[in-house]
Amino acid sequence: MRDRVSLWLQRGAALGAAAAAGALLDSVGVPLAWILGPLIATAALSIFGRPVLATVRMRRAGQLVIGLGLGLNITAALLAQIAVWIPVMIVIAVTAACVTGFFSVFYAHFGRLDRNTAYFAMMPGGLSEMANIGAAAGARSEPIAVAQTVRLGVVVLVLPPTIIALGIHGDFATIVTAAEVPYPALLPLFLVGLAGVYGMRRLGAANPWMLGALVAAAALSSVDLIGGHLPQWLFLCGQYLLGMAVGARFRRDIVVRLPRLFLLGVVFTLLVTAALFGVAALLSAATGLDLATAALASSAGGIAEMAVTAQVLQLNAALILGFHVTRAIMVNAFSRTILDLQVRLKFLPAVERLEVALFGPRRED
Repeated sequence: MRDRVSLWLQRGAALGAAAAAGALLDSVGVPLAWILGPLIATAALSIFGRPVLATVRMRRAGQLVIGLGLGLNITAALLAQIAVWIPVMIVIAVTAACVTGFFSVFYAHFGRLDRNTAYFAMMPGGLSEMANIGAAAGARSEPIAVAQTVRLGVVVLVLPPTIIALGIHGDFATIVTAAEVPYPALLPLFLVGLAGVYGMRRLGAANPWMLGALVAAAALSSVDLIGGHLPQWLFLCGQYLLGMAVGARFRRDIVVRLPRLFLLGVVFTLLVTAALFGVAALLSAATGLDLATAALASSAGGIAEMAVTAQVLQLNAALILGFHVTRAIMVNAFSRTILDLQVRLKFLPAVERLEVALFGPRRED
């Protein structure tokens, strides 16, 4: 009994530390403070072996709130604009797969991994999806989970501050000037959001808790059945829960058991982020899309994190979400096919020859 009480006290302290970190960053004007603060605090506690409280239900609640908040900003006119970008979204998704495929060869070399494990570790898909699909293709699940966890955390920690530091921004007015959604309307809104989640889960969609809520809220907003935006405190709570969920994935046992892969995951995530930023610059030059929006749309970050970042930075969150959903569908559904194509078209073998020329033969553990 005493141990149980002690455990819950420590978990409560972890919740408090996450909230304090968010409040501290918010007080000094750091954007995304309520994602970054809880993420950093929870990750630090988890890595040092302290108990944290970030359950699946908490993560889903955060995704639900964020989905509703984003969906309320989507109008019928905006949906029509997004449809025009679908061919570009597909091209960027394929490009991201090629970029990560390229770096996966060198990740395999330095991480002493086989081709399939490194490929699914670098691919910007869902954490559980890539681990499961990779295992079915003969890859090792644990290194994949490590790399995917690092990717989600590093991108959200690095990319938004970089965009702000470079002073690049968009001209899309996503800050809603209407009043908050009335409190009596919140319950029906959440019920409709849960119905959307149920529908997305039935369809087998990736990230159904955010996408289902978003689609449901967008359906109401686009036909003027509801207007306004979520209360600020509620949207920040969603960010707080999301930040803790990402931070809790940095478990001490993984860091201690696979330190090489953990550190290499950080390095290669930064390399992929830089390469995709270059892709974003080309996208911006070719289409006229502002660089900040192009950078988030092309990034290897998670769907929810990048969409929230877009809204906070006053970018077109719906368009960025479209890019990430398109990539998630393609990667999660066709990652094995993309791998086979990259081998059949001699892309990966050519990169592997470059690997050998630069660093010598690969050794596998």
